[in-house]
Amino acid sequence: MPEPRQVFDSGLNGFRMRKTARLIIPVWAETYIKKFLAITLPALLAPGNLPTLCGMFDVEFIIVTETRMFDMIRGARSFQAAEKICNVRLVPLDDLLTSIFTDYGMVLTYALFRGFEDLGPRVTETYLLPFVGDFVISDGSLRHLGTLMQQGKRVIHAPSFRVAAEEVDPQLQAFVDRVSCALSVTPRQMAKLALANKHHTVKARTVNQRLRHLVWMDQYYWYVDDDTLIGYQSPAALVAVKPERFVSEPVGFWDYGFLPEAAPNAEPYLIGDSDDYFMVEPQDRHAGQDGVRLGWTSFDELARTDSLRATKEHRWSSQQLITIHAADLPAGMSGVVEESRKFMAELSRRLSLTPASHANNPVLGQWFKDASRRRRGMRNDLPSQPSDREFPRRATPSGSVAPADVLVSATEALRAFYRRTFGAPPTVSKFHPFWTQASSVRAKAPTKQSGPANVLWLNSSNWQLVANRHNAGGCPSDGQDGYFNKAPYDGCICELSLRDLLEVNRIYVAVRPLIRDGGYVLINTVKTGNVFDGAELFLSRCEFPDVDVSKINFHRGVIAVLRTLYLRAMRPVATRPVVRGATICALILSGPFVWLANAWAARRDPSIFRSRWTNLTIECMVKRRAIASSRASGRSASEAVIA
Repeated sequence: MPEPRQVFDSGLNGFRMRKTARLIIPVWAETYIKKFLAITLPALLAPGNLPTLCGMFDVEFIIVTETRMFDMIRGARSFQAAEKICNVRLVPLDDLLTSIFTDYGMVLTYALFRGFEDLGPRVTETYLLPFVGDFVISDGSLRHLGTLMQQGKRVIHAPSFRVAAEEVDPQLQAFVDRVSCALSVTPRQMAKLALANKHHTVKARTVNQRLRHLVWMDQYYWYVDDDTLIGYQSPAALVAVKPERFVSEPVGFWDYGFLPEAAPNAEPYLIGDSDDYFMVEPQDRHAGQDGVRLGWTSFDELARTDSLRATKEHRWSSQQLITIHAADLPAGMSGVVEESRKFMAELSRRLSLTPASHANNPVLGQWFKDASRRRRGMRNDLPSQPSDREFPRRATPSGSVAPADVLVSATEALRAFYRRTFGAPPTVSKFHPFWTQASSVRAKAPTKQSGPANVLWLNSSNWQLVANRHNAGGCPSDGQDGYFNKAPYDGCICELSLRDLLEVNRIYVAVRPLIRDGGYVLINTVKTGNVFDGAELFLSRCEFPDVDVSKINFHRGVIAVLRTLYLRAMRPVATRPVVRGATICALILSGPFVWLANAWAARRDPSIFRSRWTNLTIECMVKRRAIASSRASGRSASEAVIA
């Protein structure tokens, strides 16, 4: 390690020892190294990042990588540009690699240790800046980090935000200056890009968009408006630490075990405002898909998994508000912040009394030990860890004899009595077999009591008119003008088939501009035919909206035979009147049973997915960008919200 440089400071009448910092980045495999050289390293070269930090500290830059990649890295223009700014060293990690992809966390942990193990006890005099090879920071992030380090903060965290790499990487590369090799993106430019291309695991962690969730939730977000997202991360990334003692061997994964061992008494600090430090994590759009589930989950399940996983440090992190915004904070944001704090407080209240161990974590402890034993040269022999269907109607037998007029009249009278007594969708009573699937539509539909409302009604046959008009840039065509001339609507009720849900995001993008701010969009889908066992797999392919406040509900009505009886009894096509009359009588007699079944169904939490659902609803409340509130007297956005 080079000795700290002496810097002349006229204000101190002489020379002073300059504080040291070490930036450590592990990266391996040719694909990821190319991405590091093309995007991650250029972002570090932005004027407000590494060049500014080097003016504040004596910085050494350590890249821990494969020996076979040394020449390729040294030949990259971005690496050569970094060498002009600070001392850059390549350190090998070949002996840390295993042949199993899921050992990534173990390799990353040991590689970060390798980046500072040569310091020995002198590590307590150096700021360590651990970094991941595919993270990308906004311009000015390291300037703010360096300021906090100069203020004496020993443990500094900042959130990372996952984005879809397929969409974001090409746009980031377009920002790279071909001469300086620097990728200079302002925090709000980066936030705008991130919010427009959220990774599906971020969408599954958004509490007020309850369309999907993750089996293991370690981050929670709340949608505020098109340009603003708030949340909590457990853990948030460690971006700088000045250890209190030297630790030579990891006891667990980096973000679980390092801090309790190396800095057990240091007070942590989290950079909560994306204007100060913003870091995106581009990931393949399909990464983490196996952990995503439909619908929402319960507090009890969230508390159970968090109690198993979260350490003392993670619990602290989960209470620190982060604010990601591409513009000034919107007016009225405090309500969403209060909602989020109540949610996190309730979750915290339900956690086990004792945090999970960092050294022998119940969830990841054994995994880390097994992965450590698989390090190359030790043990390489261990194992790693239909569309919607419409059923044809029964053909009417040829040559059947027409029923007597009196029988037809009696049957129609029964049918009319049933409709008056039990209702007809969407206005039905709890005695009706379709009460559960009609209840959401009924709640949104205008009534005489609620007064006149301007509601757009769409179904499987006409939603394409609106979508096509929208995608064509607003060119008028026959039969469409009425939809647009009456906008803005108070709401939209959209009755879709299961197959139409593949287009649900396209539909929503087209309909949303027609709805007033604060209005709603309700999408209702009924499962037809027999219980559709492939529905969950089918729905997992659907791209749901990722703007506005939303939720998905799964309703389960009474047994399928009663729904089938109702459809046959109320079908407008003429059928045998005796059969129809008997069917209606059966529906009337089953009324008390239907009421009990519907009452029981109403007690369930509809946001939790159940495979035997009969209809689903997606409810969205439109929340566009509100009037912005200026950042007051130089305070950070997070401080302004808290105040």
